[in-house]
Amino acid sequence: MPGKDKNKRPKLDLNIFPGNWTVTNQQMFKAFDLSFAQNWNPATFPWDELDQKNFDSKERIAQAYWMSKLALFEKSGIGAFGFGAVRAAELNMDDPTKKMLASITYDECRHDEVCRRACDKLCPNWPYGYKPQSDFEARALRNIQALYDDGRRYWEGFLKAWEYLPPEILFAGFFFAEIGAETIFNAMRQTSKLGIYQQTFRNITRDETRHLVATMALLRAMAEKFTEEQKLTITRQMKQGFIFLSPLLYQHKPEFWHLPADFDKVDQEMEEAARDAGLGVLTLEEKVKFWREAIEKKRSEIEEMGIKVPAIPELGVEGEVVQVKKNETIATSF
Repeated sequence: MPGKDKNKRPKLDLNIFPGNWTVTNQQMFKAFDLSFAQNWNPATFPWDELDQKNFDSKERIAQAYWMSKLALFEKSGIGAFGFGAVRAAELNMDDPTKKMLASITYDECRHDEVCRRACDKLCPNWPYGYKPQSDFEARALRNIQALYDDGRRYWEGFLKAWEYLPPEILFAGFFFAEIGAETIFNAMRQTSKLGIYQQTFRNITRDETRHLVATMALLRAMAEKFTEEQKLTITRQMKQGFIFLSPLLYQHKPEFWHLPADFDKVDQEMEEAARDAGLGVLTLEEKVKFWREAIEKKRSEIEEMGIKVPAIPELGVEGEVVQVKKNETIATSF
């Protein structure tokens, strides 16, 4: 008889019925309930401020470049939280957890819609059907295409992770990206010079704050049952989250990303042009500062659950040293 596959979990009895209205996580319920009061509609925003005539060609492309880069991670959130909402229903988790995951999925759709509308005003057909008119535009488009093509590997790994990681571990890993997103989008709101971006990032920050409350509430509820090995897995997922988000919130890390050798050089060029145009893109030094501060702000809350913060030397964050191998499955979300 062949030995058991240690990487395979026992098959779960999955069904969305009969469902329940049980509320066991009051913090999660409060976060979900707040989503109704904080609803917003990007269709009402003053998109004419991004009319092409207001910018030169480099400023238009640079802004569209950054918004399409953000969109890749928003799209990952749509898929990951959407998948998580279905799985939470199949596992008959408590009512507000199921609905909060669905609510976050909707928020990620709304954030992606912001990216779409900005790109449509600045550079129609960007990036999918855009024909570059200069070397500057060609470099920008190549970077985005490389990022999108390589990002496909994320979804493959995310789906595979459900085959060998228990759902509570995968759900618990969702929180880390929200830590950085909340702080950095709030900083961009303050540094953006255009009203459309200030309004956009104000609302996105509010969403991310609510997401962070919810995902931390989920982690807290589950952490009580985690073994030490499972807690270390969460630490590893936090490090993976940093690596996954690195092209947006730092510089791309090769442990996961397979991007052109000059990707970061071109990326910096585009971000500088976008910043000059009024999009509040942070400098590398500011990204490091704000992300580090965000992690340190949540460190005590994380450690109180018996979960160690990973060491992230690039951000100046001290903690548990965890090795993330090249091409290792990434199962986090944005």
